[in-house]
Amino acid sequence: GQERQCFFGYFRCGLPTSDYQGGDVCCNRNIGKTICSDEAGVEAGKREFCLTPALRGTIPVGFGNTPYLEVLDLSNNFLAGIIPPEIGSLSRIELLDLSNNTLTGSIPSALGVLVNAAVLVKGNSMIRGQHKDDEIAPLSLCNNVRGFDLFRDPTWCPPERNLLRKFYFE
Repeated sequence: GQERQCFFGYFRCGLPTSDYQGGDVCCNRNIGKTICSDEAGVEAGKREFCLTPALRGTIPVGFGNTPYLEVLDLSNNFLAGIIPPEIGSLSRIELLDLSNNTLTGSIPSALGVLVNAAVLVKGNSMIRGQHKDDEIAPLSLCNNVRGFDLFRDPTWCPPERNLLRKFYFE
């Protein structure tokens, strides 16, 4: 996971905290496992480094070119930007977890084809609906993707809108 871990600077990280000038830091645990973090996840105290490893940046559009991908768990990171609509082409995906990041923009309607997937987006407070001030998910996502984590949230998936769609198509 992306848990904060602290290490005695010189012995575990090969660098006294007083000499740290910024940049990436890697430290070793007793069991030989190395933990690294970029500068944004490094806290240098008097004698110890505390690292919070995480992914940063945007979600690559290229994930849409991995048709056999079944699980894409990018949760609990510092990913920013939009959710690429190309992710909707992941026809075999069973879990798409984008929760607890800093994603922005609207939820792409292309995700509505992921009918057999759990689509998790909670914890991204800057995600919005198709229009700037609303919090309404695409109808295709609310109606087709039973594993959508905001499905039961009436702000994102208003029941009356879903009933209107059902009435319209009957």
